[in-house]
Amino acid sequence: MAIAGATLCALCAVTPPAYSKNASSDALYARALERFNPSLAPDDALRYARKTIAEADGQGLDARLLVAVIAVESQWHPLAVSRAGARGFGQLMPSTASGLGVDPDDPFANIHGVAVHLHALLARYASQGATDQCVLALAAYNAGAGAVDRYGGVPPYRETQQYVRRVLDVWRRLCGR
Repeated sequence: MAIAGATLCALCAVTPPAYSKNASSDALYARALERFNPSLAPDDALRYARKTIAEADGQGLDARLLVAVIAVESQWHPLAVSRAGARGFGQLMPSTASGLGVDPDDPFANIHGVAVHLHALLARYASQGATDQCVLALAAYNAGAGAVDRYGGVPPYRETQQYVRRVLDVWRRLCGR
């Protein structure tokens, strides 16, 4: 099942360029994080931005995608907890965090876990076209890979369909589209 309006501008079709250390890029990402969560202290935003960029680079992800997932999950609130028990920036369920070997309440470990988990989901759906790969990985991040596999695509859950759209919308804005 396709998500209407899910054109991706080759989000997953192109490996993002390796991150080159420079203060300008760090500051741009930090400002973006502060916009999602104005209560972040500037020093914390800078440290989280650097960690996000490094983790994205290490996993071969577009850092803007990682920023978008976390923005939709928690609005960059490090101690966010959902009614279902998902925790931290990336709203990792305790069992998922445990499987990834990360403490979901440690913001830096949570960013690492999100990057590793997202990378694994993208790899799981790598045989799909670039657009479908990203859409399915995002749907699996929200609803679980079992649900995506069971339905042969994005599950017919309103929450999951809206989640995919929201992440893609934030990603597009971060890309200047």
